[in-house]
Amino acid sequence: MNTALIAGRGLLPVEIARRLDEPLILSLGGDEELSRYAGKLVELSTPSLGRAIKLMKSYSCDSVIMAGLIPKRLMYSVGVLFDRTNRKVLKKTLRDDHSLLGSIVSELEANGIKVLPYWEILPDFLASTGKLSTRQPTEREINDVNYGREILRVTLPCSFGQSVCVADGSVSAIESMEGTDATIARAGEICGRGVVVKMMKPSQDMRYDLPTVGTSTLETMKRAGLTCLAVEAGKTLILEPEKFFALSEKYKIAVWGIAS
Repeated sequence: MNTALIAGRGLLPVEIARRLDEPLILSLGGDEELSRYAGKLVELSTPSLGRAIKLMKSYSCDSVIMAGLIPKRLMYSVGVLFDRTNRKVLKKTLRDDHSLLGSIVSELEANGIKVLPYWEILPDFLASTGKLSTRQPTEREINDVNYGREILRVTLPCSFGQSVCVADGSVSAIESMEGTDATIARAGEICGRGVVVKMMKPSQDMRYDLPTVGTSTLETMKRAGLTCLAVEAGKTLILEPEKFFALSEKYKIAVWGIAS
């Protein structure tokens, strides 16, 4: 039990736990399925970094994987600041996703715990380049994807806008703290059509927080009326790929892997 898994919400931590050898799992999401793969499962009611480090040391863990959704609103919650280590990390960093995660990684490694890249455990989940679904994107969709990619090249260095929705050459919604699904839903309310483009910040550390899509992304797109999903090849994870592509065919949603 030398590797620990700090598990947020969603399918990603479960997929990772399934491929590890009975890890120590520190669960923030409360997914009961994680217990099937854990050597030891500890549920954390709040993201207490200090307690997590103590637990990892007590179980002789010298490495950790961080994966899963942790609501961004927690960084503004007074309760989570009561942990001394949390306060130290928040005090010395900006509160955007990447700066905060980078400071957490630095604190873990300062305590002798190496942070491992989870994409290496899930190479079959990484998006490739080109047409990924049965349906080829239309010329209009390709034009909107290309425009969305140019928008993200501007916003991502500013640490926001991992996803953008574009319809007929206009931005209908861009992602902030609310997450991709909520961004897509907002685009649906505004115009009810268009494409989604999802990319990773150029300087982002690939050990954690890779862009991820899954069946819920397609379900949200279907409800919102968006018809094409473009993801950055080699830097985006597609969860449950068989189910994902079966659903993209059912909904006639084009999925396209784009270069950086």
